[in-house]
Amino acid sequence: MISPPLAGQHVLVTRPAEQAEGFRTLLEAAGATVTTAPTIRLIPPSDPGALRRAAARLAEYDWIVLTSVNAVHRLGEAASKADSMSAPAAGRFATVGPATAGALRALGVAECLVPAVYRGEALAEEIVAATGPGSLSDARILLVQAERGRPVLRERLVASGARVDVAPAYDVEVNRDVRDALSEFIELGRGDWLTFTASSAARAFVELVGAQTGGALVAAISPVTASTLSGLGLPVHVVAATHSMPGLVDALVASAARPGRFAATHGHA
Repeated sequence: MISPPLAGQHVLVTRPAEQAEGFRTLLEAAGATVTTAPTIRLIPPSDPGALRRAAARLAEYDWIVLTSVNAVHRLGEAASKADSMSAPAAGRFATVGPATAGALRALGVAECLVPAVYRGEALAEEIVAATGPGSLSDARILLVQAERGRPVLRERLVASGARVDVAPAYDVEVNRDVRDALSEFIELGRGDWLTFTASSAARAFVELVGAQTGGALVAAISPVTASTLSGLGLPVHVVAATHSMPGLVDALVASAARPGRFAATHGHA
């Protein structure tokens, strides 16, 4: 019987608790042992009313842009209370990646623009291309994202002439409850992989336990997250080619298929 590709691999998941289960399922299906230690938790934004006000006016927007599954869930809740989710028949939806688009489909939004590269820069370019040259001038765009999300998407859209309303859907804070679990994982040195799916989770990890890995390799979901990790002093061994949960699992599987590649930095693997 052939062993699953990640058999014998112990993987730490740092995603928020609300998002970790799907990733855990994918990893366990590939044979990994999984420890979840959400380094951040989601909290309401400083101005919860901004999303409520925007949700009541969805029909006014030419584009509704969402940057995460959490943003979709929060907008769906606000729009449901305002009875406005079905209103933007003329408006177009766009998301940074396929998981976010899938969350929108669950709310009944069938059509959604998703860029080939799952980054804010690429999404801005796709929106400009889909709208046509010069046609973003004075277009009204609602951007629903984390309160301290990357500003690049808004900046690119504004530079193209759009009027962008940013509605923070949530904020994040460091989850200090997992400090002991993280310390144990690192001090025992039995982990094979530390996985990071957001820059905020990476920053929280270092705030909790410092830039140490206990001999584990580090995997990032995207170049943006990888850049954050490197800036924090953590080595990055793998970056997912497809910036999604399945893509990150695929990257770990591909690495496991190349034995000895990281032997110098990962002696116990």
